Amino acid sequence: MQTVIAMSDFGLAVWSHRISDFGSEKEIDEHVERLADAGFDLLIPCVKNPPGAVDFLTDLAEVNESYPEWDPLRVLIDRCSERGLDVHPWFCVFPEGEKSRLLNEHPEYEAEIDGNRRWACACRPEVQDYAFDLYRDLADRYSPPGLHLDYIRTGGACRCEYCREEMKRRGVDIGSVEWRDPDSEIWANWRASRIADFVTRVHDLTSGAGMELSAAVFNEYPRSISGQGQDWVQWAELGIVDYLFPMSYTNSLLSVVSRTICHVALVDGRVPVWEGLGKYSSASQLTPEALGEQIRGVLDRGADGVVIFHYGAITDDDLEEIGNIRAERT
Repeated sequence: MQTVIAMSDFGLAVWSHRISDFGSEKEIDEHVERLADAGFDLLIPCVKNPPGAVDFLTDLAEVNESYPEWDPLRVLIDRCSERGLDVHPWFCVFPEGEKSRLLNEHPEYEAEIDGNRRWACACRPEVQDYAFDLYRDLADRYSPPGLHLDYIRTGGACRCEYCREEMKRRGVDIGSVEWRDPDSEIWANWRASRIADFVTRVHDLTSGAGMELSAAVFNEYPRSISGQGQDWVQWAELGIVDYLFPMSYTNSLLSVVSRTICHVALVDGRVPVWEGLGKYSSASQLTPEALGEQIRGVLDRGADGVVIFHYGAITDDDLEEIGNIRAERT
């Protein structure tokens, strides 16, 4: 298995939105040079968004109409390799919207959950097969250093026919279960076991191919189990991920530091924890100085690295601040 080696004593990664946003081959060269010169170790480009279309070449899903014939993902992986950057293509795994080949062909696979976003039932075997086949196809075609899991959860408590029947076999009627009921824990643990099954399957793929597996996870534990079927502490215990990236997007330095202390303690050194910081997100907007404070804060509390959301929001002033931190810690 390839190992990401940080240039100093902490890892540095960044999530980026649709890969076609990198523009031309010349622009890819410029972006990769910018990241490499700033000391980044890992780039995580989104190749499957919640609507369900993908930004890589495949016969298994709807490819975004804007994805060009010259294959930006291939160019990006090659250019990053030349500059010592790893790439973990990022999937929003189980959301499936209007561009989803899976749900357009099989509407019966849609999850029945509260909320406006459309999801496939993450517990259903056919849905997991589809998502796994996409990962395997990308791995076979592109051979990236690693793969990245996001939205690796149920999207809520699904009450579709499949989930009802599976829980009925276990003696639980989820049509009437509320969170206060003892049966709600049985239901939550079953959902978590189905997500863990999928993570295990993808990890078997990556480890067998000499690749890494990273995952973006909810920052609140164990609430992530009951709400989303996401038991990322168990994933660390089982060794089915190589990196955990808790998404601690907040403007509050106190909050991000407190969360980091919890995350590091929960994982207890089983896998590296790179704290996810929101330069610009729905929950945060950080100045270069605030970003620097958060980076220093999480590293001082034991995080092995940081992952910044997102690349399009990173300014040259941010990179200068990151450079100062690297100089301090080298």
